[in-house]
Amino acid sequence: MMACIPPLLRHTIASMAYRLNRFLSLALFAAFLGLQPSTGSTQPTPPAKTITWDDLLPTHWANEIKLQMAAIGRLGFLVDGSEQANEAMQQLRKKWDNAPIDPTHINTSIRIAGYVVSLDANRKQISEFLLVPYFGACIHLPPPPANQIILVRLKKPTSKLASMDTVWVQGMLREARVDTGVAVTGYTLEVAISEPYSTKNPSRSK
Repeated sequence: MMACIPPLLRHTIASMAYRLNRFLSLALFAAFLGLQPSTGSTQPTPPAKTITWDDLLPTHWANEIKLQMAAIGRLGFLVDGSEQANEAMQQLRKKWDNAPIDPTHINTSIRIAGYVVSLDANRKQISEFLLVPYFGACIHLPPPPANQIILVRLKKPTSKLASMDTVWVQGMLREARVDTGVAVTGYTLEVAISEPYSTKNPSRSK
């Protein structure tokens, strides 16, 4: 049925549906074991806590948006550019731009990996950029929900980053709904440092 949906809408739904299914499966597994999401409160607080994008998704919202995407997915008769297709995208976009954050890690020093989205490709040096969880977001695909976008404000400007570079970033996580013109963010990462992504934990000083 998804094959009949307009390509742009189909890819947008598929990208987030995969992430939501994975997130909800992990949340249910944790609940089954009687565990609570880790906040680091039972261990000494490290200089920066490594988190994943799932940690930024409120469980109740993930369930709600999954149902909405399933409803849109049943509209197999939509045609790209049609009034109904545009209305479906607008409804989804409004919901995503107003997506609530998870406050667990707010005002905490964190590190997270993701893809860079440059806010000004013409600048030789950049001091801020968007960080997103999957390749193509905000460029080849519409932006993900606001709670899956971080506005990264670097401690020092750099000339070594370009859109869709994969990086680790580290800094103080804040709540901030900012319309950058490219996407609406739910978080900012202040006084951040970045380094190329690797499967090893990023260094704590750079």
